[in-house]
Amino acid sequence: MLKKKISIVVVSLNTKSSFLKTINSIISQSYANKEIIVVDGNSTDGTIKIIKKMSKNFSKIIIDKDKGIYDAMNKGIALVKGEWTIFLNSGDVFKDINVLKKAHTTINKKSDIVFGNTIIDNKDIFYYQSSKFFNNSTLQIPFCHQSVFIKTKILKKNRFNLNYKICSDFNLFIKLYKKKYIFQKIEPIIAIVTSGGLSDSSRLRVFYENYDILKKNKMLNGKTLSLFIIFFNTILTKFIKFFLPKYIINSILKMKYYNTIVKYKND
Repeated sequence: MLKKKISIVVVSLNTKSSFLKTINSIISQSYANKEIIVVDGNSTDGTIKIIKKMSKNFSKIIIDKDKGIYDAMNKGIALVKGEWTIFLNSGDVFKDINVLKKAHTTINKKSDIVFGNTIIDNKDIFYYQSSKFFNNSTLQIPFCHQSVFIKTKILKKNRFNLNYKICSDFNLFIKLYKKKYIFQKIEPIIAIVTSGGLSDSSRLRVFYENYDILKKNKMLNGKTLSLFIIFFNTILTKFIKFFLPKYIINSILKMKYYNTIVKYKND
């Protein structure tokens, strides 16, 4: 059972309105033993003003230009003091006010990486995404890092590789999987994550990085064709979205996610 402090690292860059939504989601958590670490990449849109105004809620603040999201996350790791760490990007929120409390009651003592499920905010619809375990057939990250609790002592020894600009989380979790760290899945929905981020808008880079990660971790054998199929399906989807009217796209999405569409409420 999770007993000690939970560290939440929030990474932001020019996300004024969504930053406030994320912080309010964390502050409202019913689980009291937590700390918030804010790492801002020197925003110029007013985010820093909000950070300073709300500074009493934060254990540590870094405002400095960084080399990308994973550099910012690494900076956060250096400051965290909790037994467990979870990362939220600015704009992401916890599903409800009891997420950390539920995690407290369901995490096993022997677990090293604990992941839950996610709701994807696709602007017009919210749909449920079930997380999966890593295995030898894994082609891409099987869960959202915003729905993962990681033992801080593991992160202190295993940082994000800055050579990967989009998929460094995939690289880190593969390495932890290969090192035989214990993964645990918990059923509660952890986070609501907004789609359209860097990985959604840079699919060619995602494909290249995933390919390189699998190859360097000796997990690519027999998977190249499957990886290409995933890539071309994604490109085809983006091509269709570019030409079709929005109402048709929404109809397609509703059909695609028919069994997983949810109505989000602040419980």
